[in-house]
Amino acid sequence: MKKKSSNLILILFLLGIFMGAIDTGIVSPGRELIQNSFGVDRSAGTWMLTLYTLVYAVSMPIVSKMGDKFGYKKAYIFGIATFGLGSLLCGLSNFYGTFSFFLISRGIQALGAGGIMPIANAVIGNSFPEEKRGTALGLVGMIYGVGNILGPTLGSSIIDLAGSSHWGWIFFINVPISLIILLFSYKLKNTKAETQKPMDLAGAVVLAGVISSIMYALTNLDFFHFTTSIKATNVYPYLIIFVVLTPFMVFIESKAKDPILNIKYFKDKQMLTILIISFIVGIGMMGMVFVPQFSENVLKLKAGSGGYLVTLLAVFSGVAAPVSGKLIDKKGARFVLCLGFLFTITGTLFLGFIATKLLNFIGIFIGLALMGLGVGFTMGAPLNYLVLETVPKEESATGLATMSLMRSIGLAISPSVMIGFIVDAAKNLQPKLMEVLAVAMPKGMSMPAATSGSSSGAFKALQNADVTTIVPMLKTAITSMVPSQAKPMVAKAIDPISNKIVDTFQSVMNTGYTHMFVAAAIIAVCGFSFTLILRGKAEADNVIDDFMLNED
Repeated sequence: MKKKSSNLILILFLLGIFMGAIDTGIVSPGRELIQNSFGVDRSAGTWMLTLYTLVYAVSMPIVSKMGDKFGYKKAYIFGIATFGLGSLLCGLSNFYGTFSFFLISRGIQALGAGGIMPIANAVIGNSFPEEKRGTALGLVGMIYGVGNILGPTLGSSIIDLAGSSHWGWIFFINVPISLIILLFSYKLKNTKAETQKPMDLAGAVVLAGVISSIMYALTNLDFFHFTTSIKATNVYPYLIIFVVLTPFMVFIESKAKDPILNIKYFKDKQMLTILIISFIVGIGMMGMVFVPQFSENVLKLKAGSGGYLVTLLAVFSGVAAPVSGKLIDKKGARFVLCLGFLFTITGTLFLGFIATKLLNFIGIFIGLALMGLGVGFTMGAPLNYLVLETVPKEESATGLATMSLMRSIGLAISPSVMIGFIVDAAKNLQPKLMEVLAVAMPKGMSMPAATSGSSSGAFKALQNADVTTIVPMLKTAITSMVPSQAKPMVAKAIDPISNKIVDTFQSVMNTGYTHMFVAAAIIAVCGFSFTLILRGKAEADNVIDDFMLNED
């Protein structure tokens, strides 16, 4: 392949990957602004993220199969054009639309996003010789990792510049990028699989039902209150739908001449292991979402400022991703994955046990640097390389989409798992603070028991407290529990122990973060263990032939 042609492919597809990556997080800082502007509550507002996740997960395997069948150029142009249109409509809804119109626009945007990542990875991976494939996919991993992590920071910056009432600009930014890609994409060749097999429409419909039902159920499932949560009407009916539809999906896809989801992927040991690792990586990724709040608690920063520390993750992830590509070409993808999981294990344990004791920027910096290296070595290049090495070339996009789907399911489960550790730790906050207050109270005055109705009611206001606001919020809560004549005396008694209150709050919450990071480390250990099962580079040479023989 000519150098200019290779560079054009990289630029066009990396632009699309970056655009799709930043959009996964760019909405986060504007979520409350958006829901407030439409006058909807938080439960309704979460649909702007939930709907996007569901449509994205459903569209990935379907659009990718369209790429295998009709050509990757056509599928990619469809993805970019649809994503750009959805972004434009999302932005316009800020000024002219309703919340329903905004949700429809988000669905259109997600439909396009589902055709960007797998197609881009397939074309880039197959456009370079095997000895340079890892390097190319390393660049993909760098762009995706940096874009994904910087999304929230970029969203905050755009809102600061445009103003909180003009949140639509976080979507408008995608429009010129989409137009640039579409303008130059006519030069791309429309490579596709040499097949005349009919499109698996029945499989597409059933698979959409299976994916959407399990994703929605897992999004609403609380793993720390599993027994109660699974009985909720937004969980168990969808699990039932998933259980009922899955056998039909297996039957349809096993009989289809050109299945949307190839059941053979789950029968081949190498591919099944790759999919399990992708699922594990998805679960572990959510630990990064809590880095801002963790950093604020450790460093005693005001709420919102911790988001900028995520930039450290992006920097080290951006450094590691291209290095991982080079290492893949020399050492193989299994070696790079193992290295990435080791970095992740070390980084999460450092944050959980060392940074929570040091309580300074150095501790945060070292932990985030190690985590960033772990993300750079596990996300993107190694898994993409392994899929392309394992499945037949004509199934590249389908194989990559299946891997991305498994990662998305992991991401859907992760919030319910990770947030549970923080919530569980917060249960100890009230009794610990009451112990501190009991020592400082004026003689003859006792605090209500931590389990009493008046105490519990007053402490409800502390649910939104952070390390910088706990003292004034606690003072308000406590003074509401005593007679009017005693309020000034109680408020004055709290001032000398304000530092003790802050330290207690910080310690209790850090315990929850420690447990969360330990869980993330255990998840990474599982990923490391499954990686050891993978065949090495030399052992994988005949995998595609095995697939072809199975087809026969």
